[in-house]
Amino acid sequence: MGNIAFQPDPGRLGLYVPLGQTKDGPSLVIPFYKMERSELDEIVRAALEEQGITEESEVQAIIDEAETQYEERRKVEEARVELRRLMELKKQGAKLMRMGGKWNQAFYPTGGRR
Repeated sequence: MGNIAFQPDPGRLGLYVPLGQTKDGPSLVIPFYKMERSELDEIVRAALEEQGITEESEVQAIIDEAETQYEERRKVEEARVELRRLMELKKQGAKLMRMGGKWNQAFYPTGGRR
């Protein structure tokens, strides 16, 4: 039996496990505060067992899907934050330049030939 691992992230407050999202098979939200890895494993397995999911491959597939969805949500949020930053710079009249795969504010020399 494998242990459930989760992505260490200081901003991550819990694990969302998307299941049937119905009254008979609700999704799970498991908070991380003051929790050890072994406790998370036990809590998730107990909650899935209550819903009749005991097969190890199913449990691992559900957790893997939860991790994948979390990573997608985190990347989307990072993109939103970056877009807001860039739009604020443009609003202030800054020039933007793509440098090394990331957009940064470009500073051009103020003129004067020598």
